[in-house]
Amino acid sequence: MAKPTHGKCEGLSAFHIIEGNYGTVRLDGLECVMVGSWPGPIHEGHGKLAFYIDDRADEGQFEALSTILTGKAGAGPFEIYASTAEDMQAPRRARISFEAKGLESFVKVEGMGEAQLEPIRNPVTGEIHRAIIELPSGFEAARMEQGSMRKLAFNDGKFDFTYTGTYGSFQETLWKGP
Repeated sequence: MAKPTHGKCEGLSAFHIIEGNYGTVRLDGLECVMVGSWPGPIHEGHGKLAFYIDDRADEGQFEALSTILTGKAGAGPFEIYASTAEDMQAPRRARISFEAKGLESFVKVEGMGEAQLEPIRNPVTGEIHRAIIELPSGFEAARMEQGSMRKLAFNDGKFDFTYTGTYGSFQETLWKGP
């Protein structure tokens, strides 16, 4: 509920689907990225969103993921994020490189940007400082391991930001639609 550190809230969320489906459409192994920017806290609205879907997705998978990411499937975090946005780009295909290694994960949307996550470090000793947030009824995840962004840079013509040392998290999540 606090105001964002830099006044506005912007960043990206990357998703690797280990196993999943939308109706009869299998989504296993695909990646997606959601990029967002809000002029203040997300819950105050006036945000803008863009979505990038793995260029390996066939047409049915692309349509299914577009429906989910834009909140049109209902329920879950995407419907909530969509309700806070006044500007949403239609989902686009992109080459996405994603490596999920906990707090050493990274994602790259070719030609547009990347995010590299790292563990939080104790500023005195340099040792890894583990922090976990548990929200049993959280709309994104019930448990999130907290990290720091080694690098977050994105520029697709609509979004243009670069950060280091800001908030990052990693979680494995089970989402079910309505």
